[in-house]
Amino acid sequence: MAKNYVYQYDKKYWPDYHTANSLEWVITNGLGSYGGGTLTGGLSRTHQAYLIASLHPPIERYVTLEMISDWLKVEDEGYDLETSQHLIDGKTVYKNGYEYLTDVSYDGTIGFRYAIKHFTMHKTIALKRETNTVVIDYTLKNGSKTDATLVMTPWFNFREHNTLTSAEQVDFSTILTGDTLSLVPSSYPNARIDFSVSEGTYFEKEDKIDRDSQLQIEVDLETEGLCSHYTPYEIEVSVPSHCTKHVSVVCSVITSDSLKGEGLLQAASDCMVASDTANRIISAVNEYYDALIEQAGHSDDPLYSRLVLDADHFIVKRESTGKKTILAGYPWFTDWGRDTMMAFTGLTLCTRRYEDAKEILETFADYLHNGMIPNMFPDNGAEPLYNSVDASLGYFFATFKLLIYTENDPYLSDEEKEYYREFVKEKLYPALKTILKSYMEGTDYSIYMLPNGLLHAGSNLDQITWMDVRVGDMVVTPRHGCPVEINALWYNAICTVSYLADRFANSCSDNKDYVRDALHYGRLAISVRGAFLETFWNPLLNYFNDVVDGDAIDTSFRPNQLIALALPFSRNMVPITMKRAVVDKAYKELYIGTGLRSLGEKDPNYHGQYRGALSKRDLSYHQGTAWAFLIGSLVTAYKNAYGNRSQVKKELKKILEPIILHMSEENCIGGICEIFEGDSPHSGRGCYTQAWSTGETLRAYSEDIVQ
Repeated sequence: MAKNYVYQYDKKYWPDYHTANSLEWVITNGLGSYGGGTLTGGLSRTHQAYLIASLHPPIERYVTLEMISDWLKVEDEGYDLETSQHLIDGKTVYKNGYEYLTDVSYDGTIGFRYAIKHFTMHKTIALKRETNTVVIDYTLKNGSKTDATLVMTPWFNFREHNTLTSAEQVDFSTILTGDTLSLVPSSYPNARIDFSVSEGTYFEKEDKIDRDSQLQIEVDLETEGLCSHYTPYEIEVSVPSHCTKHVSVVCSVITSDSLKGEGLLQAASDCMVASDTANRIISAVNEYYDALIEQAGHSDDPLYSRLVLDADHFIVKRESTGKKTILAGYPWFTDWGRDTMMAFTGLTLCTRRYEDAKEILETFADYLHNGMIPNMFPDNGAEPLYNSVDASLGYFFATFKLLIYTENDPYLSDEEKEYYREFVKEKLYPALKTILKSYMEGTDYSIYMLPNGLLHAGSNLDQITWMDVRVGDMVVTPRHGCPVEINALWYNAICTVSYLADRFANSCSDNKDYVRDALHYGRLAISVRGAFLETFWNPLLNYFNDVVDGDAIDTSFRPNQLIALALPFSRNMVPITMKRAVVDKAYKELYIGTGLRSLGEKDPNYHGQYRGALSKRDLSYHQGTAWAFLIGSLVTAYKNAYGNRSQVKKELKKILEPIILHMSEENCIGGICEIFEGDSPHSGRGCYTQAWSTGETLRAYSEDIVQ
């Protein structure tokens, strides 16, 4: 199968230092561990390193091997390939190794090719699947008449991935055993870093600390952005004249509760890494991605393949449950309920990863509490948080989609289809009924059903919809009462249970309970549908109110009503004229190409820039900042409003064109940013690749354009 999902870059992408470092890359391993850097192999943020290891997947992520700085001696001249910036005596000093870089490729691994005179070096980095191990393959080709020398200097650290370390904080115990250097951090004595090379001579450095590396993204966020690293050895590799060789580097993180400190250090041994070790692991990673793309179907479609590749980054193992979960985004989010349910269809069903989908829904069912699924599994292993009204409602959408996808997959056998049908019936259906009952009777965060059937949510300092920023005691976007998308999700939840009950009643001999549920929730859905239109449609403005709380009505034009129009059962809830009025206005006033503004720019509360310190950014997060995941709702709502004609599909493809360009040339290679500034040029901000941005783009592309 041709690898049509590879991203290729040449020198035109790095004309100067800052342009070169504006594009990032990420690699992952299925555990929540990840690696990343800039297009030129440098570092620009705290969340970048060759290996950021998740010690208790997918949480407790620690930067370990930050990078390897390379220096070459070719034809008796020295060349520094390091791209970096340091603060020295109050001045920023740059190293411009990118000037020797000729091309970069990304396909889930990252490859850098350098050329100096008659010498070429191809450096490829990958994470081994489901192991806290990074491998680096150096392919060295010396076409000159004299021997050449490669000098590698690994930068080590052991810091949480959202922190920085000073020179005083960098402290390791080390032992060199053959070709393996082992390091135990004083800050985490039950962990060990093993760094092994297939060949090379270690030379101990006199000064073992690289001081005050300056990370430009952190500086842009109005922090000092300085980090120091442990660089105890240089490793020299000789490359004879007219010789081609592979050198493998393998770096792993090992944890042990039984061995600590010197005991863990003494357990180190020479790993005997072979010259082709890294290359073999890289090949296995490539085969893994090829298989995923083939499994998803549409492998002849480059965009589909690239979205499947990015989708894989978010699906990881959770150690505490032994099942799969979805990380909300890289580089800093963990698994969030709201994000999971929004991203679920695209990441798991459009990629035909049905067993992963099953495990994810099973995990959230196991954590059901007071009729709510978790909104967040914290990074420190604490108890889950349940501060979301929409995560549980999105659970209905995900369940419905799992059943529809598996029943209509022509490649599944009848037995496999029955397997997933029984899972929904026996495991998920009872959970859905529990959620409905709790929401109807009242549960946490002032969530309860009103007499007219609509759902009320939130009070005081609660921030439980997706517009959830609070700065101290100020809720930036208070949406207490009846938010429009929450009540559309509520209507769809009720319709989903009625639909499932009807399905199960027709396939079950003892069907009295299912028949009763189908009738009861069917009647409730009719009531909610009428109340929804009466409450939210604003005939004077010709769009839906955003929030209604008694006599208080928020008429802000926001994209939440697009979410409402894109849900499966909403197609029968809203008349076509209303759909078209909303879609046309959103397309004109909110769409920026890579996302939709959270508030129209004519609104007096609009903030068009998202930058600076966190307190500044929070004030604009949902007040004009554009969100990529909303592209999915726009595409589906547009199709629901205008049909499935070929001309409509052309318009839908046009909507996605800026996203496709963004994936190649902005922020993170292959990823879709969480947010974008509302003001032109709409710079990408927030997480450089977000689960629901990718998931919703893939879902909309698959369901509304490809099919």
